[in-house]
Amino acid sequence: MLAKLKELSDGSQVDVVIVGAGMVGASAAIGLKQLGLKVILVDAFGFTKAVPAYTPSYDARSTALSWGTRDILTALGVWSEVEKQVCPITEVHVSEKDHFGTTRIKAEDYSQAAVGYVVPNQCLGRCLLSRVDDLGIPLYAAVEVEEINQGALQKLVLTPIDKSQSDSKRSIETRLLIIADGTDSNTAKKLGIESTIQHYAQHAIIANVTTELANNGTAYERFTNKGPLAMLPLSDYQCALVWTHDQSEVSSYLDMDDKAFCRAIEAGFGERLGRVERCGERVSYPLKLIQAKEQCRSGVLLLGNAAHSLHPVAGQGFNLAIRGVAACVENIAQCQEQGLAFEALENLAKLCASRVDDQIKTIALSDQLVKVFGSSSRMLNMAREFGLIALDNTPILKSLFAAQAMGTAGRKSNLHSNT
Repeated sequence: MLAKLKELSDGSQVDVVIVGAGMVGASAAIGLKQLGLKVILVDAFGFTKAVPAYTPSYDARSTALSWGTRDILTALGVWSEVEKQVCPITEVHVSEKDHFGTTRIKAEDYSQAAVGYVVPNQCLGRCLLSRVDDLGIPLYAAVEVEEINQGALQKLVLTPIDKSQSDSKRSIETRLLIIADGTDSNTAKKLGIESTIQHYAQHAIIANVTTELANNGTAYERFTNKGPLAMLPLSDYQCALVWTHDQSEVSSYLDMDDKAFCRAIEAGFGERLGRVERCGERVSYPLKLIQAKEQCRSGVLLLGNAAHSLHPVAGQGFNLAIRGVAACVENIAQCQEQGLAFEALENLAKLCASRVDDQIKTIALSDQLVKVFGSSSRMLNMAREFGLIALDNTPILKSLFAAQAMGTAGRKSNLHSNT
């Protein structure tokens, strides 16, 4: 629920303060509230309502959700609403322009209804905030953490973004501070937490497009000489485009008129969906691999893009983040059952250690795809072509690849919903 900072008692104590009310922060708030903890959310964005109205837009950005993410959202009590707006992915098709090798992952081959789903970010965000509101979790909007003093409890100074309201400044104490305010986190910087940054010298162009032929629930990952091009199904004839370009070329694609841009997509993607008949607003952002050098301290935990931000080529950024949220909630639940201090460094370090393998594999998948398919080496060209063919015809390898894509590799969520 949207709360006013001036109504928060100075010196209040809570179990968890989560900085960042985006998809990751809101998910964490829901999961921890379901454990009976006293949780508050803080966000620099000036929400005018606790639950923003959902306004379907042709230009709305979207997120790919794995099957494993569906399980987690179900446990958080939001999937039944999210499901109303998703487009199921029944097949994943991976190919490379001007090469004959392909790999196909079909949900029916693994007895699943879908490999994953595509959902507008507006919808997912609204469903999460609606759940936050239903659970009575206070959300302090247009507020930032001005100061952090670490000790047995984390002592925070919260202040309004609007400095004319400085009389609303409040101090608060929390057992655990969760930092989920995204890439280049200002909150992490206040603690001196540094990150390693690998620049790809690339930008992702995002747009929604309408195609002549139906996509039939197929998500396409097409590697081109300009960069990876993903077409994610939004409806029968609509897709979310994510197209990677070298930073030196991206402005030319943004400056094209819509007709020329549609023709450029066709040249890179091919004829599988016929003509590209319409495109929405184009936006771009620089691509980097960012990893925090510390993901936890005593009483402090980083989640989502504040901990790791990766290349979108495999569409696994949010899925990796939400698995981190689930692991966090499970770890704290175990600490509660065993009478342990969940904010203690040894318990947070154990949580972070349990996430290392998943993070390494997922980050390596996206990072290596960019490097391998971005190379012009003749040897790598041949290896890629035969690699895709081999993957498509080797059941064990294909099953491992599918499990990673569906977010079911190596874990099943133990989260449960307390409604």
